[in-house]
Formats: sequence, structure tokens, C-alpha cells
Amino acid sequence: MVGSVGDGVKHRFATFWDTTSIVQLALYGLLAAAIPIGVLWYLLGRDGGSGETATDTVAATEMGAGIAATTTTQAPPPELSELDPFFVVGDEIVDPYGNLFVPIGTNAAIRVADYPYVFDGGNGGVNGQVDAVKAWGWNTVRANLSCYDESGEPSQRQIIDGIDETVRELTEAGIVVILACHDATGDDPQLNGPLEVQVRAFWDEVVPKYADNPYVWFNFFNEPYTTDDTEPWVELHQFYYDRYRDQGVNNIMIFDLPLYGQGIHLAAEGEFVEPLGNACNTILGWHAWGSLSGVQATEADYANYSKAVTDRDLAVMIGEAGVPFPPSAGTAGNPEWNETGYYAALEVARSSNIGLLWWHGTGDTSDDLYYPLKVDKSGFWTAGNSGNLTIAGATFWDFSHRERQTQAFAGDLTDSGCAAAAELESNPTD
Repeated sequence: MVGSVGDGVKHRFATFWDTTSIVQLALYGLLAAAIPIGVLWYLLGRDGGSGETATDTVAATEMGAGIAATTTTQAPPPELSELDPFFVVGDEIVDPYGNLFVPIGTNAAIRVADYPYVFDGGNGGVNGQVDAVKAWGWNTVRANLSCYDESGEPSQRQIIDGIDETVRELTEAGIVVILACHDATGDDPQLNGPLEVQVRAFWDEVVPKYADNPYVWFNFFNEPYTTDDTEPWVELHQFYYDRYRDQGVNNIMIFDLPLYGQGIHLAAEGEFVEPLGNACNTILGWHAWGSLSGVQATEADYANYSKAVTDRDLAVMIGEAGVPFPPSAGTAGNPEWNETGYYAALEVARSSNIGLLWWHGTGDTSDDLYYPLKVDKSGFWTAGNSGNLTIAGATFWDFSHRERQTQAFAGDLTDSGCAAAAELESNPTD
């Protein structure tokens, strides 16, 4: 008689039960449980358990063993706007990562038009030269700008738009860009005067534009005052400080000293620098061209005066120094004084945390380079960067490549006097 399907199943089960040991039964049970667990493990591993995505898995090559290799995707670097500000605490500069920062680099042009605009000469500007800046060992570029041209060429709009790509490129590489307006050099500008108002229009747009980028610093006026009359110096710079700090801007501000930026002796001895020098995130801009009120400075003068400034817990940096080549090409006063001033400034920078920027990396006028790093007066990026250097250029190459150990700031950021520092202290992050 032919049995039913149900009878057949019962018969097979009874036979299996009667002929199978307890150990075998246990093993069969474990195997049956492992199959769904394995499937679940696989699905979790692919979709969420490990946090990996399909892009994290790199397939083995056709010649390989057929086993897929996995790699963990690294988190992208933080956006500039996500970084803490730089802070100036006493005479020290602290970077967004909490380490001491000493500006080392060059003055340079940013080309904004198809024709020579300012300080670019036949070499062009620093546009696209991030790798060369790094090859020199520099962390700072002081961008020399004409922020207003009454001829209208280029227009202020062209200037503002034209510098942006290069500013972003440099700062995204961790290089500080100091924007410096050279419109009122030696003009003793008056607050609310026609030129000051035009330059102010530039800063009113540029400062908010880069307020979220701590690697952009503002040098509102290059060498604006020719005398030791400090009252207009204070009035002008206090106005700019208050104007943008009141808007919540934390970027570092640089105020060039009187006497074409050379008044380091005034800063060492005078009280006029204290309100601004002790304010949040300010640095005194010193230009070391070798003159102190019409007298040639010595190495001892520079060492003593700069130390007197830092001993007062005031931050200072040498924003310009260089040697003309040939000497007859000098345009910043006595060429011999320029040379001795540079070497005295170099010694100050070697023996302290005072930063130093070479003048000039691209061009001093629209068609030449009077203070070159290279014998042929080409841009700093030519000849493999280090080749074809002038005597002074070779010393600056060596200085730029000195080994510098990363040094964590050991003080209290709230001593900067910046509200942003107090906010960081009250909202610490892991």
C-alpha cells in the first residue's frame, strides 16, 4: 500500500531519531542555528554594524586571491570656519591648534588683472604658488595690495574678487595671508579724509568676508605715518580696531609703527602703543630698513629695542626687511642701511619668537624686482626655489629652513583679552 506524504515524513524522522547519537544531534542543532546567525552578521557588517559603506571596500584585483580588502575612510580636515581663532597673548601668537606661531615668509603680490597691478612686475604674483611657498618653509604671505585706485583700473570690485581664489588657496594650506593696503604709504592719512574713506570701503567688505577664516590677518594701512607724531596713529588704528571688533571679528590685526613702520624705539619707550598693543589680537608691525629717526640702527639697537617691546608683553613682527640687488636699486632709504638693517633683523628673528618677512618675493614695482631673493630677479619659485640666490637670499633660505619644534602654548588664552577665548574656556571641547 502506498502511504501518504505525512506518513513518509514521520517514518523518516523516527528512523533518524533512533539511529542518531546525542552528540550528533547537538552538532546538527548548532549547525542549524549558525546559518541564520551568519546571515544576520553579514548583513549588519555591510549596512551598519561596522560603519563602513560600499566605498570603503576595495575589491581585490582579478589576479588576487579574490578576498576583498577594506580601508577606513579618514575624517576630512576641519573647515577653516570651524577652527578656533589665532590668539595673541602677551608677546606670543597661538595658532588654532594651541601651538605657538612665529610668522616666517615673504611679501608678495596677488595678480588680479591681465596687466601688472601692484608689486607683481614681470614675474606675476603668488597665485598658484602654494607648493613653492611650502618649499621655502614659509607659513606666512603678506599680500601687498592697492585697495583703491582712483583711476578705476582695476576697480575695487576687481581687486576684492581677484584676490579671493589665492587667499583661499593659501589659507586652506595652513598659510597665513596678511592683507595689507599700500594706498596711504607715507601719506599721513587723516581719519575721514578722502583716501581713508575709500580704503575703508575696501575693508568694510573684506573684513566680514574673511571673518570666519582665522588664517587671514588685517594690516589696514602700510607705513601710513612718516613722523613720530603718535596722536593721529592712535586715532586711525583705534577707529579700525573698534569698528571691526564691535562686529565680533576675531582675526589678528597688524598696526604698522610710525616713521614708515620703523619706530621700534618709539614702541619700546612710548605709552601710545599700550591701549592697542594690549587689546585683543593685535600685533605691532615693524619694518626693519635700518633707520631710527634718521640715524642708522645697529644690531644692538634692534636687539635692545625689540626686547624692550616684548618685555612689555607687546607682540611685534618684522613685516618688511630685505637687501637691494644691486645696491643702487634700493628704494627704501639708504641701501647700505637697508642691508645692515636686514642682517640685524635676521639676528633678532633667530634669537627670539619675533617673526620676519622678506621684502620682496615677486616684484617691487610694476616692472622690476629691486629686493630679490634671486640673482636674476625672478620670482621666489624659480630655479627649484633654492637655486640662483643672492647672498642675502641664501641667508633667508637658511633661516626659513631652520628646524623648529612644535611648542604647545602653556599660558591662559583668556589673557588675550578676547571674548572668543573666554567662550572657549567656558565651552571646552574634547
